[in-house]
Amino acid sequence: MTFKEIRNNHQKASAYIIDRKVGFALDIYFEMAGEATSDYYRIQLEKHKETYRNILDHAFQDVSDPQRDQIYLHLLKSILEVGDQLKEHLLTTHQKSSVYKTKWKLEQDVQAGKIRYQDLLEKLTLDRELDDLLKDSNIQAEEEGDQEAFDRDELYSYLFRIIWLTDKYGEAEMELLQDIKDSEKIPWHDKSLFVSALTLSALRSFDERKVELLFDFYDKQQDEVWQRALVGIIYALYEYDQRIEFYDRLLERLDTYAGNGLLERNIEAIIIQTIKSKETEELTRRWEEEILPEIMKMRPNIEKKLDLENIVSEKFLEDKNPEWEKVFEDSPDLLDKIQEFSKMQMEGSDVFMSAFGRLKHFPFFQRISNWFIPFYKENPEVQQISEGQEDVNLSPLVEKLESSNFMCNSDKYSFCLNLQYIPEEQKNTMMQLFNEEMKQMDEIGQDEEMLNDFARTKSIYTQYIQDIYRFFKLHPLKNEIDDIFQHKLDIYNTRFYNRIVRNKKVRRNIAEFYFERNHFDQAVEVFKNLDEEQRNTAEVTEKIAYSYQRLGDYQDALDYYLKAELFDTNKAWINKKIALSYRYLNQPERALQYYQEAEKLEPDNLYIQAYIGHSLFQLKRYEEALKYYFKVEYLAPENAKIRRPIAWCSFILGKFETAENYLLKLLEKESRYFDYITLGHVYWCMNDIGKAQHAYKDAALHEEAGFETFATSFLDDQEYLEAHGIQPFDIHLMMDRVKLLAEGEQNS
Repeated sequence: MTFKEIRNNHQKASAYIIDRKVGFALDIYFEMAGEATSDYYRIQLEKHKETYRNILDHAFQDVSDPQRDQIYLHLLKSILEVGDQLKEHLLTTHQKSSVYKTKWKLEQDVQAGKIRYQDLLEKLTLDRELDDLLKDSNIQAEEEGDQEAFDRDELYSYLFRIIWLTDKYGEAEMELLQDIKDSEKIPWHDKSLFVSALTLSALRSFDERKVELLFDFYDKQQDEVWQRALVGIIYALYEYDQRIEFYDRLLERLDTYAGNGLLERNIEAIIIQTIKSKETEELTRRWEEEILPEIMKMRPNIEKKLDLENIVSEKFLEDKNPEWEKVFEDSPDLLDKIQEFSKMQMEGSDVFMSAFGRLKHFPFFQRISNWFIPFYKENPEVQQISEGQEDVNLSPLVEKLESSNFMCNSDKYSFCLNLQYIPEEQKNTMMQLFNEEMKQMDEIGQDEEMLNDFARTKSIYTQYIQDIYRFFKLHPLKNEIDDIFQHKLDIYNTRFYNRIVRNKKVRRNIAEFYFERNHFDQAVEVFKNLDEEQRNTAEVTEKIAYSYQRLGDYQDALDYYLKAELFDTNKAWINKKIALSYRYLNQPERALQYYQEAEKLEPDNLYIQAYIGHSLFQLKRYEEALKYYFKVEYLAPENAKIRRPIAWCSFILGKFETAENYLLKLLEKESRYFDYITLGHVYWCMNDIGKAQHAYKDAALHEEAGFETFATSFLDDQEYLEAHGIQPFDIHLMMDRVKLLAEGEQNS
C-alpha cells in the first residue's frame, strides 16, 4: 500500500466502525494487516472478529443479555484502537515519510532503552537552573556555555519529538508530562512548547490519556500555557468527536466542565478565531463564478441589454436590515483593530502570512519544535541576533515584540532572524517605522485592556492559532501531516461541544459572527440549529432569509421573508426583500405587489421606484413603467443609466424622438454596443436608413462586441422591429449590409 492508501483505508475503516458497519471495517483492517511485518495485528483482529461472531449469534436468540450493549461498544473501541496501531505500524515501516522515519528512529531508541524520561527531565531542569545561576551572577557563557545552549536546544527538540510521535502514552510518558506540568523550574514558554507537542500528538493518533493531560494543563491555569492546552483540547476533541462515546472516563471528565461560564466564553473565542483562519474568499468566488452567472442565464436577454440591474446601486440590493443589532460591531477591541490592519491575517487575505511565509527558510525553522516556541526575549536565538548587531540596539524592539499582540510568535522570530541580513541604513529606517507602528498598537492595546480584561487571553488564542496555521500550511513536511484546517471545523456541531456548552448565547454569537463576516452558508446552518426559543424571533428569521438571498437561494429566502412578514416589524424593508425574491423567481406580478406596498411607506425611495418600473417592464406594461423611470430621473438627474430603459420603452411605444434624445444623451456618458443597436432601431423606424446603418455599424465595431455579438443581439429584437412595420426580409438584409460596412471599414 502507498502512504496515501494506508491513511485513506484507515479513515474509511474507522468511519465504518462509527457507523456500526463492523464487517466492512474488518475487511479493510484485515487487508491492511496483510501488509504488516508482524502477525500481532492479524491475531488481534481475529480475536475481535470471533467476539463479533458471538454477538451476532446471540443477537437474535430469545435470550436477554444485559451486558450485550456494553460488550458491543467495548468491541468497537477495541477494533478502532487496533486499527490505529495498524495504521501507525504501516506508516512507520513504509519508510517513505520523513516524519515516520523520525518516528521509527525514536521507537528504536525506546526498544534499545536509550530513552530515560527521568534523565531527560533532570537535564531539562538542571540546564534551566544553570541558566538562572549564570544570569544572576552576570557571567557570560564562553564556548562551553554556547555548546551547553546548543545541547539544550537539541534536548528540547528531542523531547518535543518524543511527545509528538508516541502513539499511546504509558505510565512513563504520563509521569514525564505531569512532572513538566507541575515543575516550578520549567518556565511557561517551555511548558507551552510541550503542550504544543502534546496537541500535535493527540491530533495524529487518538489517545484518551493525551486529552486528559491537556485538561490537566488547562486546570493548572498557568498563563500562556492553559490557553494553548484549551486550543489543543478543542481541536483534538473535534478531530475525534465521534469516538468519545466509547470512553466513559473522558465523558465523565467533560461533564465536570458542563455549564462553566468562563470555559464557555473561552470556547467561543477559540471557535471564532478558528473561523477567522478559514478561507474567506470562497463565498465570493461561489457568488461570482457559480451563482450569479446561473441567475443571469435565467434573465431575458433584453434585461441584460438595458442593464436594469445597475440602474440603482448594488447596495440597495444587498442592504441588511438597519434595525438589526450589531453583535460584533467595531469597537476598540484589539483583535478587531488587528483584523482591520492586516485584513484577516490568515490564508488568502493574510498580508503577514504571505510576507512571512517566505521567511521560514532559516535554520531556526528546520526544527519542528521551533514553529511552536512562544516569542520571549531571553530565547538564545533572539539574544544571539541582538548581540550580533554592533551598530543597532535591538533590545527595545525585542521587548516590544515580546509584548505585542499584532504578530504571531512564528512571525516574530522570522522578523528578528531576517534583521541579520538587512543593510544597516535600511535596518534603521525599518526599525523606526516598526517602532512607530508598535507604539500605535500599544496604545490600542492599553485602551483594550482598560475596556476588556479578556483581551489578553484572546490575543494568546489569536497568536497561537496563527502559529498552528502556519505550521500546517507552510512547513516543508505539510503533505505528510493531516491538516486540521482542511476540515470544516464546525466545532459547534460536535457532541463534546453540546456536552460542555450549555449557554445558548454562545451558538447565537457564532451565528452572528458568521453573518457579519458574510459567511452566509455557515450562518444559515447555525441560525437554523438554534433552539425554537431563539430561532422564532423576527431578527433571526430575517437573517436566515437574508443569508439565503445572498447565497442565491431565492425560494428559501422568500419562504423565510414571508415568515418574517408575520412579525410585522420594519415593513418597508421586508416588503422590498419579498419583492426582490419574487423578481428573481420570475414572478413580476407578485414582485410588483410588494414593491407597491413598500412605496406606500417610502414614496420617494429611488430603489423602490426603479424596481416598480422594472416589474412593470417585465409585465410589458411599458407606458406605466416609463412613468416610474421618469420619476427616477427626476429624483436622481445625475443617474445617466436611467436613460437606457426610458429610451427602450419610448422605442417600443413608438415615441422615437424621445428615444433618440435619451440615447444620444446616454452615449455622451457611456458607450455600450447595445445602445447603438437601439439607436439604429429608432432611426430605421424613423425611415432614416443612413443613420440606422451608421449606428448598427458602430455597434458591430464596438470593442465589447464584434459582428457575431451584434448579430445575435440585433436578431433578438426582431419582434420589436416587426411591430413597427419592418419586414423580416429587410431585417436579414440589414444584418448582411452592416457586415459589409463593418468589414469595409476594418479593411480600409
